[in-house]
Amino acid sequence: MNDQQTATAILAIEECIEQYVAECRGRVDGFVERHFSLQETIALQKRSLVSDLLCHPINALWSIPSLILKKLIEVPVKLGWRSGAGLMTLVPTGFKTRYQREIERLIATELLDWPCAIGDRRASPNGLVERMKRHKQVGPMLASGVLSDGALRELSDIPRLVAKHSAGRIVMLDTTATVLTLAMGWLFFGDHSLGISGIGDLLARNRAKAAAASTFIFGAGLGSAFYSVFPPNPSFWQVMGATLIVWLSVTAMSLLVGLLSDPCLKRVGFQHARLNMLIDAVEDCLHRQVRKRLKPVLRQLAA
Repeated sequence: MNDQQTATAILAIEECIEQYVAECRGRVDGFVERHFSLQETIALQKRSLVSDLLCHPINALWSIPSLILKKLIEVPVKLGWRSGAGLMTLVPTGFKTRYQREIERLIATELLDWPCAIGDRRASPNGLVERMKRHKQVGPMLASGVLSDGALRELSDIPRLVAKHSAGRIVMLDTTATVLTLAMGWLFFGDHSLGISGIGDLLARNRAKAAAASTFIFGAGLGSAFYSVFPPNPSFWQVMGATLIVWLSVTAMSLLVGLLSDPCLKRVGFQHARLNMLIDAVEDCLHRQVRKRLKPVLRQLAA
């Protein structure tokens, strides 16, 4: 294989990539209609409700600290601290819910037609490799072993790109739930810095005060004034019970936000735009990796 043949082979592979990407773009509208409607979102959320109950409040608590940590690391990275970029990826965005994992699987297998085996599910075929096998120039190279299936599958780290795409949505939803929690503290107690435990503690104290005032010897009015000066301490179980109520409220709000977000974003066209951005990232990655990995291999064969 001479230099001219190498260049022709690279152009043929890039042509396959462009055709593959065009097919992915053509599936966006149908994918959004199938999987981001209110009916489908409810169906997916119902299947994952029990396993996701713990994830939502934990992620809500972690979302703002996670965002602050990433912003703190981002400053020295922009100033030239290159190793900080890798450190930023180590900061977890939170626990993935079963619903989020299922959406990632659907994006990889249905939209991008890329192998993605989860649990006992069988891996789907590789749409790009299948297209290359049918190409009149690239197909013979695959059949002869000049190009291997393994090398082609490693051209783009689709799971990483899909996970990155999903992370933005996770942060948005968890931050929304956190803001709702803070709004609850401000609305009921006039304090916008309270978390779940803080709201639970104040709720238990208010209940203990109301219970003590109702049995005050000189009446509830004087009892309320008296216990405002000398507030009674709630029991451990009262605090735990109130905190559980707040936790359940935050979970309900998180589930509601997660349930309505995808259908609402679908109506305004945000889902279409985000998925097209993901396909742009896949295309850029594929073209970049062709020049980085396959071009040297083809040149060695030409030598």
